[in-house]
This record gives sequence, structure tokens and C-alpha cells, in this order.
Amino acid sequence: MPQPKSTQVNKPFLADFLWGAATAAQQVEGGLDNDWSAWETSVSKELASGAKARLKGVVPDWDAIKEEAEDTNNYVSRKSADHYNRYEEDFDLLKSIGCNSYRFSIEWSRIEPKRGEYDSKALDHYEAMVDALIERSIKPMITLHHFTNPTWLEEYGGWHGENIVDIFTNFSEVVARRLANKVDYWCTINEPGSYLLQRYLGGGAWPEWPKIEMNPVRGYSYIKNVVKTHKESRRVIKNTNPGAKVGIAHGLIDFQLGRLDPVSWLFKKQLEFIPDKYILNRVKHDMDFIGVNYYMRMLVKASFSHPANWALKNTGQDILNDMGWGIYPDGIYNVTQKLNRYNLPLIVTENGIPDALDTKRAKFISDHIEALFRSHKDGADIRGYFYWSLLDNYEWSEGFWPKFGLASVDRRTMERTLKPSAQEYSKLIKEYS
Repeated sequence: MPQPKSTQVNKPFLADFLWGAATAAQQVEGGLDNDWSAWETSVSKELASGAKARLKGVVPDWDAIKEEAEDTNNYVSRKSADHYNRYEEDFDLLKSIGCNSYRFSIEWSRIEPKRGEYDSKALDHYEAMVDALIERSIKPMITLHHFTNPTWLEEYGGWHGENIVDIFTNFSEVVARRLANKVDYWCTINEPGSYLLQRYLGGGAWPEWPKIEMNPVRGYSYIKNVVKTHKESRRVIKNTNPGAKVGIAHGLIDFQLGRLDPVSWLFKKQLEFIPDKYILNRVKHDMDFIGVNYYMRMLVKASFSHPANWALKNTGQDILNDMGWGIYPDGIYNVTQKLNRYNLPLIVTENGIPDALDTKRAKFISDHIEALFRSHKDGADIRGYFYWSLLDNYEWSEGFWPKFGLASVDRRTMERTLKPSAQEYSKLIKEYS
């Protein structure tokens, strides 16, 4: 494992460094009709009834989340954070913190509710969002695919269908024609490695996922098509805005050996292979930056248990977040240093902590930014940092109980309240700028 070098903060990041927060449409917008929203009600009762068995002994304080985690409504997004209607209010929060950028996703099912039929009102909405950000001197970063698909896509084979490259490229081109002349930063796909794991390799990162299957052949087809769609989407974006910066947001874990034995070593290499060599090597010449989503390190220890239990989310000695993941800021140093070999700018597109009491978030952000600055000083070309998330939101099949936001959201009134940690993030932005 690369060891962090001892350096001091004595100069800022680049003058145009992106300081921001991030969201995804399914997690904050509300009122969606896609493959996830169509599926979530079918598993909500199962997730609620199994919450105690799944979470007690894993999360640090089961009693604190018990009521929400055992509530069937917790697992259904519905209005979510109502960001679709309240985005201007939310952008004012961003402005007050001092953020100069915002990463959000365009919901494919809104733009293309039926194949080949594009909704001009949905495009108007997202253009209004972009304009509202620009009015506040906040740079938009758009993500075109953040896990969810239109329900009709399965009719054409989903992401492993023969037509997916054309289908997604057409969607990308429609969005690019409307927005690319106003938006300089784009993520085509969010965490393809996570999608591969969840959908085609039997899951593991979340309790449930739509249409999970163990089918490596279809998984390989998915990655092959992701690579092609990324390249084609990048092409159509740059046709409209040649200066646009286009990348993929990669979910990266700092895997470390917890036991020195050949099986653990081989398993660690396999875990690192998918997001790194398997995906990045195929697109490294077709990216303007690498997006880095970092949340945790994992210790790899082979044993006689199921391989799903060989990667541990904490050491037993770590300070834990609300989901039971060990907090390890040096991991963001390690993963960004390892990416140096690609000779590409790096943008941390997600880094965050579930912390309902907001007692650990300020230090979490400070420690991760400090580790990121050390990586920058030691040669990594760091261009931005987006905290996940701007708002407490719908955390996929964990539902609403994990609180990642810089702002809390009252789910009855939708009132937003900035947390004390948001003010600390604001101070850090000033300190490092």
C-alpha cells in the first residue's frame, strides 16, 4: 500500500478547482417512473421486515435507526427530497456554502419516456436547472446515467442488448444538443463497476437491486456496451461543445490485504480488476478526466466462509459511520495516487458519510480534503471535490435512513436545514481556495 507522504498545506489547489456537492435524480427528484421506481414497492415489505437481521450488529446504533429501517415506507422513494420542484432553493444552499459546482443526473426516463419519443418539457426543466446554476455562478456537472433505466429499455435487451449503443447515444445527443453549449463537465456513466456487480454478478453492495442475476456473460456484454456508449456519448457531446470535459465516475475502494496468504492476495487482485484494468484500460484514451467516487477501504481476508464475507468494511478498531463502514481518509490518497499512471486529471465526484447526528461529518470532510491535498502535492492532478450529498436522500435499497446530506430534509414538509458540518465545509473551501 502506498504510504502517505508528510507534507503541509502551503498553497491552494488550482484556481479553477471545482468545489461542490452531488446528487442523483432517483435519490432526490421524486415523482419518477423508471425501472427502479417500478420495482421498489415489490421489495419494500421484505426489506423492512428483514432490517433487524440485516443491520443489527452491523450498524453502530441499531436502536437509533430501528423505527425508520423497519418502516415499509422507508424503502419507497415517492417524493424523495422533491428536488425536482425545489431545485432553486437547493441551489441557494449551495451558493451559501460557497460551492462553485454541482453534479446532478439527468433522468433518462423523463427525457425519453418511450423509445424515440423525447419530452421537450423535461428538456426545458433541466435547461432551467442549468440556467439557475449559471445565474449563481455555479458550474453544472451532468451525469447522463446514474443507475436507473426507462422501463421500456428491457424490451430491447437492456444494457446487454444489441441496440443499446445507438439507443443511449441518441439520448445523449438529444441532451447534448440542448445543454452542451452551457455545460462544460459531463459524466456519461456513474459507477459501471457497481452496476456490473449488482445486476450481473449477484449483488453485494446493496441489499437488493432490480433483476439481479449471476450471469458473467451478460455482465461482459454490459461492460463492452458501456465502453462503446461512453465513447459515442463523448463524441456527440464534443460535437456540440469541443471544449467539454467528459469522463466516467468510477466507484473505487481502497482494497488492502488483511491477511498475507495467496488466496487473499488473488481475491484482492480480482476485486481491483473490474473498476481499474477491466474498465479504465478500455476507456483511458477517451476520457478528459477520471471521476473518483470514494467512500471506504476494505480489508481482504480469505477464510472458509462465503467469498462475499472476505472483504471487511472495517477493521474492528475503526471509527464507524452510521452504516458500519470504517472511516479511512488515507484511502482517498491511495486510490488517487494509483490512478496517476493514467496521466489524466482526477475529480472526486463523490465522497461522503452517513451521519445522522452530524457529529463526524465535519472531520470526515476535513480529513479527506487534507488527504486529497497531500495526493495533489505528491503528483496527482486533482481538479475537484464533490461531497455526497447536498441533501439527505433516498439511498437506494437502504431507503431514507442513511443521512448523507449537508442539509437535512423534513420528509413531511420538505423543509431544508443546513447542518453545522455544511458551515465547516464552507470554511474549508475558503481555506483551500
